[in-house]
Amino acid sequence: MFSYSEFKHDYELSHFRYIEPISDDYRVFLNGEEIPVYTCRISKFPFNRIWPGFQRPFDQSEQASYVNIVSDEEITLEVIVNRKYEKILIKPYSKNIEFSDEGGKVSFSLRENGQFVLEADSYHRCLYIFNSKPIAAPRKDEVTHFFGPGIHFPGKITLKTGDKVYIDKDALVFGQIFAENSDDVHIFGNGVLDSGSEERVCIRCYEAFTNGNLKFYDCKNLRIEGIAMKNSAIWCVNLFGCESVTIDNIKVFGQWRYNTDGIDIVNSRNVRIVNSFVHSFDDTVTVKGIDRYIERNCEDITVEDSVLWCDWGRALEIGFETACREYKNIAFKNCDILRSGGIAMDIQNGDCAQVHDITFTNINVEFNAFDTPPVYQATDEMRYEKENETDVPMLINISNPPFRHKENESDWGIPYSDYKEIGKKGAHGTAHDITFTNINVYYDDALPRENGKPIVKMCFYSFFPEIIYSDVSIENITVNGERLKKEDVKFEQLAVKNFSFK
Repeated sequence: MFSYSEFKHDYELSHFRYIEPISDDYRVFLNGEEIPVYTCRISKFPFNRIWPGFQRPFDQSEQASYVNIVSDEEITLEVIVNRKYEKILIKPYSKNIEFSDEGGKVSFSLRENGQFVLEADSYHRCLYIFNSKPIAAPRKDEVTHFFGPGIHFPGKITLKTGDKVYIDKDALVFGQIFAENSDDVHIFGNGVLDSGSEERVCIRCYEAFTNGNLKFYDCKNLRIEGIAMKNSAIWCVNLFGCESVTIDNIKVFGQWRYNTDGIDIVNSRNVRIVNSFVHSFDDTVTVKGIDRYIERNCEDITVEDSVLWCDWGRALEIGFETACREYKNIAFKNCDILRSGGIAMDIQNGDCAQVHDITFTNINVEFNAFDTPPVYQATDEMRYEKENETDVPMLINISNPPFRHKENESDWGIPYSDYKEIGKKGAHGTAHDITFTNINVYYDDALPRENGKPIVKMCFYSFFPEIIYSDVSIENITVNGERLKKEDVKFEQLAVKNFSFK
């Protein structure tokens, strides 16, 4: 069985109805049947800033396309690319998707569910291909909010304990989902949530002034399955002080506005993210700690079997905010990083936490010749001028830049934590027992090299002389299948005691 999303708006109060735009970049045939290809916006280049009081200019974005397929069988796809190109890329590379290219008609099969990106020469005007397992529709009386086929405009949806939200594969829902102190919430379906109608009103992403796609405070037993989300005004998926959360096969895409992190796990525990696709403009999956929840640790968190794409920032990150006692038992495994932003795997302990027992295992990282340097936009007048430069991101980083810079305030205007013995002024945290195992780098042949070898950068830097990281282990890093030696790595700093590289 296979099917696909088709969004139709049948309700009208006048002669005008909403029509979701169809892409003019691609035509797609699924098992011989032409299916609709929809559009979204992504960042045109890696140019970001802290929210300046207004949203990011539209001309810093560009169109991308997507198809939303549901299947439980092998499928064949034919993609007609309506522009000239030299090379087709189907990502993640680790999936080894074989294809034929007959002068603009690209054909291939997908034998299993997953999320893929087809690029013609580069990520610009790419095609997302989402191929998800079917999620059965419940009866309408079995859920709190039922969004069947069609286009819906509910706005902000506030959930209570026990609420369930179903979004059909043929449903396009314009709105945001919010819950606070609500347990046993279930959000599921194969449809799309578009949050583009929301306006950002303040610098804070921590508060409920602006929602993003999903925002949860102090919730337990959350299940989020299958849905796709685009067009957030701030951080896309937000978990603040939550416990026992499962996120399975979600798709975060079409994100381009300022500070649009993909998934932010804030002072939460027992969180599992699996089989998901997260393309964020800012940090992709990040684990944070803030003052409000300083007594709640970040612990028992797993991100696995997922495809990640960061435009600006970090793909997999601890921090930068780390206000809690401990970060522990956090695992990133079996993931593909299509683009890394500035850093692929990062620990930024900016506050008071003891960060330990963190593992990165079986991570595929793609370094692309068309990636350009991330730039911070310092003024309204500044323009991105690095389009013709090539960037090689940092592969691994551990650092502790202070989140709070002045005696009683930070660049963000947040006072020093002074809650019991945690986070008192000067009580900066550290990191130990960090492991990186089986990291595979795909290094484009057109990227620069030094002494004939790929450039692989790592940094272990402490801003405080008295703080040295300890027990950091790196084992089996390969670049295009060749095992890397320690002397092949470009270390920018190495402030580590008991450092192992095998």
